[in-house]
Amino acid sequence: MTSYRTFAPVDSKKEEFRKYMEKSGLLERLTLALVSLFEEQERPENAIAYFKSRFDPETCEANSNNDALKQELEQVRRQFEELQVEHNLLKMQIAKGVVEEAVVAEPEH
Repeated sequence: MTSYRTFAPVDSKKEEFRKYMEKSGLLERLTLALVSLFEEQERPENAIAYFKSRFDPETCEANSNNDALKQELEQVRRQFEELQVEHNLLKMQIAKGVVEEAVVAEPEH
């Protein structure tokens, strides 16, 4: 009969390895790669090449650049929405006659 204690070293090694993978970020990267593969419309013919491309340093830099661009896009969208609200308020004020003067620059001829 085997006791639980005989499995403890294996379990601790597994736990130690899991912590290592988590700390190094590998677990997250593997998960992201697997999720990405799962979400593909068409499965790639060469899954290994697909994974290699997901871990390629140039691809990783491009992905982080994409994240930065997505954040910038979101910021610009918020700013655009704020400006639209301000624009609509000013249009309403002009229509009500609240704004006494509207400065319109005409091109010089």
